[in-house]
Amino acid sequence: MNALYCRVSTDLQAETGYSIGDQIRTCREHVLELGLETSRSFEYIDDGYSGEYLERPALDRLREDLRAKLIQDVIIYDPDRLSRNLTNQLLLADEIEKAGAALHFVTGSYDASPEGRLFFSIRGAISAFEKAKIRERTLRGKRAKARNGKMIQNGHAYGYDWDEENSTYIINQKEAAIVKMIYDLYLSRKHTIKDIALFLKQQNIYNRKNSPFTLSMIYRILTDEKYAGIKWSFNIYDKKISQYRRQKIVRPQEEWIPIPISPIITSVEYQTVRQILSENKRKSPRNTKQQYLLRNFIQCAVCGYGISAHHKNYSSGKEYTWYKCHSGGTDKSLTPCGNPAISALELDNLIWKHLCRITYSQKELTSILRQEIVLDNTAQLTNLKDYHNQLKKKQTTILRWFNDNILSPDDAEKELQFLKKELQTTFSSISKLSSKTKKGLTKTPEEILAATSFAERRAIFENLGWKVLVDNRQKPVRIRFKI
Repeated sequence: MNALYCRVSTDLQAETGYSIGDQIRTCREHVLELGLETSRSFEYIDDGYSGEYLERPALDRLREDLRAKLIQDVIIYDPDRLSRNLTNQLLLADEIEKAGAALHFVTGSYDASPEGRLFFSIRGAISAFEKAKIRERTLRGKRAKARNGKMIQNGHAYGYDWDEENSTYIINQKEAAIVKMIYDLYLSRKHTIKDIALFLKQQNIYNRKNSPFTLSMIYRILTDEKYAGIKWSFNIYDKKISQYRRQKIVRPQEEWIPIPISPIITSVEYQTVRQILSENKRKSPRNTKQQYLLRNFIQCAVCGYGISAHHKNYSSGKEYTWYKCHSGGTDKSLTPCGNPAISALELDNLIWKHLCRITYSQKELTSILRQEIVLDNTAQLTNLKDYHNQLKKKQTTILRWFNDNILSPDDAEKELQFLKKELQTTFSSISKLSSKTKKGLTKTPEEILAATSFAERRAIFENLGWKVLVDNRQKPVRIRFKI
């Protein structure tokens, strides 16, 4: 039996000479030229499959029939239709030869001699090199386009329309008003994402598909920096890891290219939302199945690593919870610090008694210290906010210079990258300092001593924001608070 193998990938459908129809026709003609019986030809067609991988339905059937000794001749239009990978080309050619079948290409003859296999290898290497060069030139062109402030491809972003002429986004005022509403609901009125979705549905506000806003869509709107005026390009790429699977890979941040677009909300609003989302995720009760008083507030006094909470149910019905240092982790090459695990219940009770003892014995001193912390934080907070405003003004200036062609794309990119990191660091410091200032004013020693329930005690630790440093290498356990 003769086997005709034809393949085309989705991005080559329209390429001249590689369409499925042309391949089948020329392969059938080549069967006649070889003097083989056309009535005994069987066609194996992979339509829409990459030649980079071996997982292809028709190719799998062909290989099975070869192993069953059902094939005498294999006719293929060109070696790169067999595979785009040189190693795979040689592997498949070797399988065909071992099955006792002859391999024929329409675009050139195949010789199974050592010289012929060498020529086949050289040709495959050249084909792979040409493909790599095409990919490199395409990528270079896309980077140049991004550095000139233009999008690489048409975007379908809610809140914006596409400007085909300038390859960028322009604000859709009707949708932008809804984006602003979502941010306002989340920031000003303290709505959760679920609350926002319900509110929009009650107000008959729908997305472009005339469907209610989903939780994931609202989350994407709240976490996408383009709404604050910067669309990042070359920050993520889609890597094909097999014939049927793709994986999104985050590039190193120094490779990211900022593209300025018209903002719908301010950078401060965006950063505030990200900070709230991050804090909510950290505190979410879904992250733990048990109640741990010190979760996220405990640290190893020996090595400085965080200490995590663990839980286990035994077949006898008993359960055990404990805290353990992260040092070493899953990396066997790292040596643990030697700080042993400790019962969570035991340590929670011990820490709370320790906190109450300090508070009870130093009520007046604690009050004075809290006032000093608040005053000191207020001064630091003012300086940080001034610096943050200066950074924002500089960012606006850089974007204006870039749009006016005063600043080159490379220089603008470097400046914006630096400013982005500085703004994130400054904003994080402002948020933490603001939180500490509020915490210093809202809890009194009396409130700490009066707390009895887990929820009250947990709220006090969250309010204080102190780190608890624990050393369990000796008895009794050594504890200190880091303010």
